[in-house]
Amino acid sequence: MEERQWLTFWLFIWVVVVGLVIRNQWNKKLPSVGLPMIYLLQLSILHWFGAMIYAFPWYRPKSAYLISQKISLASTAIGFTETVYGVIGFGVGSIILAPLVAKIFKPSRLWDVPSQPNLKFPKNYMLLGVFFYFVLGPIFGHIPSISVLVNSGFALLSTGLCLVCWKAWCMRDKQALLRWLLLSGCIPFISILGSGFAGFGVMAVVPVLTFVFNFYRPRWKSIIILLLFLAFGLSFYINYFRDREEIRAKVWGGEGIEARIEQLQKTLSNLEFFNPLKHEHLELIDGRLNLNPQVGLGVKYISSGAIDYANGETLEEAAIAVVPRILWPNKPVGGGSGDLVSRYTGIKFGEGTSVGVGNVLEFYINFGTQGIVLGFAVLGTVLRVIDIVAAKKLISGNWEDFTCWFLPGLAFINPGGSLVEIVGAIAGSVVLVYLLKKFYLQKARSLRTLGTASYR
Repeated sequence: MEERQWLTFWLFIWVVVVGLVIRNQWNKKLPSVGLPMIYLLQLSILHWFGAMIYAFPWYRPKSAYLISQKISLASTAIGFTETVYGVIGFGVGSIILAPLVAKIFKPSRLWDVPSQPNLKFPKNYMLLGVFFYFVLGPIFGHIPSISVLVNSGFALLSTGLCLVCWKAWCMRDKQALLRWLLLSGCIPFISILGSGFAGFGVMAVVPVLTFVFNFYRPRWKSIIILLLFLAFGLSFYINYFRDREEIRAKVWGGEGIEARIEQLQKTLSNLEFFNPLKHEHLELIDGRLNLNPQVGLGVKYISSGAIDYANGETLEEAAIAVVPRILWPNKPVGGGSGDLVSRYTGIKFGEGTSVGVGNVLEFYINFGTQGIVLGFAVLGTVLRVIDIVAAKKLISGNWEDFTCWFLPGLAFINPGGSLVEIVGAIAGSVVLVYLLKKFYLQKARSLRTLGTASYR
């Protein structure tokens, strides 16, 4: 009983911190494009909901899989407590430290005089994102270094959708805004039909919805829409995980698009809304959307003396990850989380099973609780500074430079992955931004300048 009461307390603290971060993002002096909120929303998907189900007194895991992975109330409570410490650190970085850093380094020099944006950019970004996903992805997606660039290119789809939504709002065309939001909501279904994975699509649509959440008025409508999105998102996950094996059998089995659509229609025709009283629904969340137990097990495993702290080992690996494998073929660092979870929790997973270490556990295995707080404070500070600059670029009409800040900002956001993956994604986004500026943005800017001069 005491553990459930503490879980309820920490769940409330989490909501308070998120509320304060949202309030800070609505600050008119320091505007936002939603990057801190995007991170917290994705972190909540992986931690908050998993803790929520254990706050229900009627829930206890019964499936053999959950029991074999040592998923329990105790491990969840320990792991979620550490995660809340991280969220508090993130809030301090985003709300307090980021404005101070912005003031010290004076990024106001980067602000622009308001100008007319290039209205062709949004749809061109969307087309580029689709091209990267459907054309370049299948061809180069498994080649080291190039795959990182391809994955970064897919983020252009989210960027383009954000800009068309912003354009519709500025033109007071709410119908167009609704159409673009509905189109964004279709991306997870397209992702399922194309690859059998829902995660790619969800991670593409979350930035768009959060971006709109920042500027949509009235505020109370934004909050209601956000809550409805979270409720619908839970129901979406429940149905997807329930039928995931059947869906992937169609997709990975090489069957045609008709068979895949038929299977998806079958899933939607048997749609179940999330029911907190239904044990099967709670176990689906526990098994797929709950990284707290592995954090808790890591805390206990290290505390038992079975293994020492990494003391920055994974940070060194993340630094090495900056060097592309194409330049360092024998680089000792690979993508993903490797065996970090098994090594620092003592849990053995099936051969070929990929388990993401997550930001919370990785910060903990390096320096303990203080590592979590400091790591998340740094993450919150950096994301909010990038967020402020990107927002200023957007408001001034400089959509070219908005992209150059927004894309790397999105690359920072991977709460379920490893620091190696994050650093690799940032490097890929920086290279992509460089290529965009060199071969597309500068040319587009020159044409616009020439057109303006001719008009004069």
